[in-house]
Amino acid sequence: MNKVILIIITLVFTFSVNAIENKFDGSWELISGEYQNNKGAIIQYEDLKINSIKVISGTHFSFVSMSGDKFWSSGAGSYRFTEKKYIESPIYTSYGATLGKEYVFTYTIENNIWYNSRWDEGKRVEYEVWRKLSKM
Repeated sequence: MNKVILIIITLVFTFSVNAIENKFDGSWELISGEYQNNKGAIIQYEDLKINSIKVISGTHFSFVSMSGDKFWSSGAGSYRFTEKKYIESPIYTSYGATLGKEYVFTYTIENNIWYNSRWDEGKRVEYEVWRKLSKM
């Protein structure tokens, strides 16, 4: 009986610690960003009037982005993170991402602001700033 109680306490403590450590869990609003288009030009999200909400759970993410009042893109899939990397593995997208492709970002989170950079061959190809939405 004591062994069962010890296992239950250990599991509860483990899941509690993991939930606290996941800084990404919640809803996020895009503040600003930029990306490199297929011609190599840097495009500012502000110029496209991009607005986006990303929802992240313990293991999955989803987002919807609008350009002004028109649909821009969406995606959903799984993610994981380390101390310095946030890695998305989209399953469904509106932009035709290859199944199994990973998007690896370096990140920092300070005061509920998430700074995200994605690099390809030493060049930054995407930069985003997100604000965590408060719970209502």
